Amino acid sequence: MSDDESDYSDTPSFDSCEDYINFESKRNPSTQLEEAISFSWPGIYEDDEGSDNHDKGEEGAKEKKLRKIVVSTLLEEEDLAPLFDGSRWAGTRLWGAAVRGIQYVSGHLPGTEVSLMDHGIKLPTKNDEVTMLELGCGLGVPAMIYHMLGGGVVLTDQIDILSQLEKNVDSNFPQTAITSISRNKKRSSGESEIDKQPTIHAMPLSWSRTDINGLLQEVGRSKIGFDIVINCDCVYEPLYGKSWHLLNETIDELLKVNPQCVVLSSMERRAADGIDNFLEEMRNMEHVGSVEMRNME
Repeated sequence: MSDDESDYSDTPSFDSCEDYINFESKRNPSTQLEEAISFSWPGIYEDDEGSDNHDKGEEGAKEKKLRKIVVSTLLEEEDLAPLFDGSRWAGTRLWGAAVRGIQYVSGHLPGTEVSLMDHGIKLPTKNDEVTMLELGCGLGVPAMIYHMLGGGVVLTDQIDILSQLEKNVDSNFPQTAITSISRNKKRSSGESEIDKQPTIHAMPLSWSRTDINGLLQEVGRSKIGFDIVINCDCVYEPLYGKSWHLLNETIDELLKVNPQCVVLSSMERRAADGIDNFLEEMRNMEHVGSVEMRNME
C-alpha cells in the first residue's frame, strides 16, 4: 500500500457509529477494493500525541485538525486465508460494536457517566495511567483510541493476522509502539526500550488460561493484571463456533489476577449468535463478581 493518500478514493460512511469517528474507507480507484480505513476521535488533535490535553475547547478545535489514524485492511500474502475462513476476514473489518465499546469506556455515550464511576472506570491522566487489554482485537480500533487518550494498551489476536496489526501499530504510533518490528528497529539503531510513557503493544494470543498467564508474564503484569479488558464482537457461533468457552476462561483468569479489573464485552445481536449461553456461563465463572447488561442502539 502506498503512503500517498492521493492514491485512494475516500468513501465516507454515514452509519451512526462510523460517522462518530469520521470513518472513511480507502479504496483503490482502479479496482474499487478497500485497502485501508481511517478514523479520528472527537477532541484528539494532530499535536496531542503524548499529551494530556485532549479537550481543547471550541476555540482550540477551530485551529486544530483531528488526528487521523490510517490502518491497512490488507492481509499479507502469506496470511491470506481460504474463502471459507470467515473468522480471519472478520479481523479486517471495523464493526459497530467496537465503536460502541470504546464510546462506553471513554464516557462518550450519554447517560453512562454514573455507570463508569460506579465501576471504577476512569480516563488516564499524566499522573494516573490506566491500562487496557483488548482480546480478539482484529484491527484494534478501540485500544488504539484508548492509547490516543493516554492509556497503556495491549492488543491481542491470533498470530495469523499479527503482521498486519503490528504494521498498523508501528505506522501510527512510532514513538510508543512495542512490537517485533519496533524492537528490531531499536536494536539496529541502538535505542533503548520506551520508558516512562504509556505504550501500545501488539501481541499474539490464543485464548486459554495458560496463554493469558504467559502474556501477563511477558508484559510484566503477572501480579497486577489490567484495569480494563475489552472484547468486541468476539461471540458469534456461526463464524467462531463455541470459542466463547475459551474467551470466558481467559476473562476468568484475568479477574483472578486482578479482581478489580472491569471487563467489557461489546456485541451486536444476531440470529443464533450464542451470546445468551456465553453470558450464562460467564455468570458462573469462579472469579466473575457480577454480570450486567446494557442495551444500546
